[in-house]
Amino acid sequence: MLLDMTIANFKSVRLPQTISYEAVKDSRFNQSKTVEINEKLNIIKTAAIIGPNGAGKSSFVRALESIKSIICSKWDEVENPLQVLAGTSFAYTSEKNAPSTINIRMLLDRGEAETETSEGRPSIIADYTLCATNKMVTSETLYFVYNRSKRLMFDRQLVETDGVDETNAKYKYRFGKLYRGEKKRLVKKIDAKHVFLSASADKNSDICSMVVNWFKTDLNILPMGVSSLSEKYIVEQITEHPDWVQQLINFLWSLDITDIKKIQILKGRLVFSHTNVLQSYATYYSLESLSLRRLCLIGIAFFESFIDHRTIVIDDFGMLLHPDVLKHIIEIFESCNDKTGSQLLAVDCNPSLLRPGLMRRDGIYFAEKNEKSETVYFSLAQFRYSRSRDLTSEQYMNGAFGALPLLSDFYFVDSKQKESK
Repeated sequence: MLLDMTIANFKSVRLPQTISYEAVKDSRFNQSKTVEINEKLNIIKTAAIIGPNGAGKSSFVRALESIKSIICSKWDEVENPLQVLAGTSFAYTSEKNAPSTINIRMLLDRGEAETETSEGRPSIIADYTLCATNKMVTSETLYFVYNRSKRLMFDRQLVETDGVDETNAKYKYRFGKLYRGEKKRLVKKIDAKHVFLSASADKNSDICSMVVNWFKTDLNILPMGVSSLSEKYIVEQITEHPDWVQQLINFLWSLDITDIKKIQILKGRLVFSHTNVLQSYATYYSLESLSLRRLCLIGIAFFESFIDHRTIVIDDFGMLLHPDVLKHIIEIFESCNDKTGSQLLAVDCNPSLLRPGLMRRDGIYFAEKNEKSETVYFSLAQFRYSRSRDLTSEQYMNGAFGALPLLSDFYFVDSKQKESK
């Protein structure tokens, strides 16, 4: 489960900005929308980043995509996994090509409470920080938090920065007592373009493998839903879970798409059979409406999260979808997600996510740019609130929280007509 992520000097974000899933203690907020880990930690199921176009909402998603790509790249197969950071450093600064920083904390093991017959098992939180340019790592650190005890696993720091490039970079390493895995020989093999975390996991370090597997398996950043990648993902999941075909039909039915009677796979492609009172016809996934393709992708990703823990990230969540459909999708995710503790991050411009009771206020973040064109994220929970008179959506549209577009007049000028005068 994702606890939080902090990014700095990444795309439109300059100073450190954090999105957190940790629930604040407030009796006014719905506890059924959280997962209790222990008496000190509750994690929110559904979070959202809301704001105008161009405010930097997607910068958070791009940071997640980047760090997942870097960590999941095979260190001995991909020449430079850091290349995904090209063009991501904050543009409006005097220090060009400065490293981006991404710190991410995730819950790897919820642990078990102590009983009369068992000593219990501590919860495990991984705290990983990567600081890098698109050419070299400048620092990399991994801590594990066992209940309340924070233990260093490894720390990697660039020894010198002035005049250093990826060809002559040298690092100083520290290893904690609880780190398990290859050290000296591996350190000599890792160059400035690769992260130690991935290399150590590849050498069967249980410690590092737990973190890498979270990125590979648990973190699901959905594509837009209209590409061949989406169809491939749906086909793979339906092939593995044939009963999900009817589940998908039922999911679409609940969203008022009631004419689809059959979904099948023909030569690796999805085919939908539509039937109404007068006629029936079949069509490929690629020829369906963009909204239907997107809903199918979301539905299958949800099914996966209902049987195993996943953190689903959906950029432009409301694209092509009706506001009432968005509301119902979140309600479905919340109601069917009681056992796995899966999470959803919805990134969108749509204020329909602010409807009373739909999401916890500490799970809603606004994004806007300040006077220096820097993106800042801030939580709705920091604003005063009356549960008996929830007017959040209206207040937002009236400018009470900021994060609204600044609109001005526009007039089209026909240059040819202007010249003729």
